[in-house]
Amino acid sequence: MALHIGDALRRGIDDITGENGLLVMGVFLLYNLGNTVASSSVMEVLFDELMAQGNPSGAGGPAGAGSPGFSMADFVGPFSLDLAAPVAVVLLLVFLVLGQLVKFWGIRLFADQSEIRSDNASERAVMAVVLGGGIAIVMFAISMSSTFFQLNGQALLSLAASLGSVLASLVVGLALVYLLQAIALFDGGYVQTIKHCVARFMDAPAQIIVLLFILALLGIIPGIPSTASVISAFLPGSFDLPSQSVLQVASMVLNAPVQTFSLAVITDAYIQVRDGQDQTQF
Repeated sequence: MALHIGDALRRGIDDITGENGLLVMGVFLLYNLGNTVASSSVMEVLFDELMAQGNPSGAGGPAGAGSPGFSMADFVGPFSLDLAAPVAVVLLLVFLVLGQLVKFWGIRLFADQSEIRSDNASERAVMAVVLGGGIAIVMFAISMSSTFFQLNGQALLSLAASLGSVLASLVVGLALVYLLQAIALFDGGYVQTIKHCVARFMDAPAQIIVLLFILALLGIIPGIPSTASVISAFLPGSFDLPSQSVLQVASMVLNAPVQTFSLAVITDAYIQVRDGQDQTQF
């Protein structure tokens, strides 16, 4: 099936500059704030655990407390909460699931009514939580396995898990690139939706890979303040950079339109290949 990259990008621009696009962008901005709090809290917990492995005691008190000039609080900025490890992880998992619902809502908002095959929004939203959220949590667990092995002193297993996580993310990310679009706009059961999602990827795999590459390049923009934030943490005062809080807020603000644009573009790409498939059947 044909997938016209230019058409998808043009519709993405139209969607993001419209009323619905601004609304989705605002919701993404609020979501990014909460997700930053959750992820920063988990990062601080992991840092404390890693420091405890390397230096369980010392004159400075808890592990890492005596490290001169640097602490995880400097790295994650003001957005982390002092939470117990299980609470921090649960909070992050909640935001992983919430992110699927935000995208599900945005997809149905961008699509025309004629493009939505199921009117039962609540049932499809549950599928987004169970299927989309479940896959997101599994991928998070795979990515965290490397840290788990590292905390237990198993360096080789940590490296293998890290490589496996990258490979799994690539395969799942491509094969299920249309998963939330299929959940939001298709009408079928769980297994049928997954099969439909993979089939639509196979309709035009080269075009969607090129489109994802373009969106990945665009995603570099909000990553610039994040990178500068890391530099400011490790090399404070070495560059004339804004405060770390300002850099992290800038990253969140820039990320919202990129997320909205990407969601709109991939939604249009899905509709293109689905409609093309429908036309070949008649």
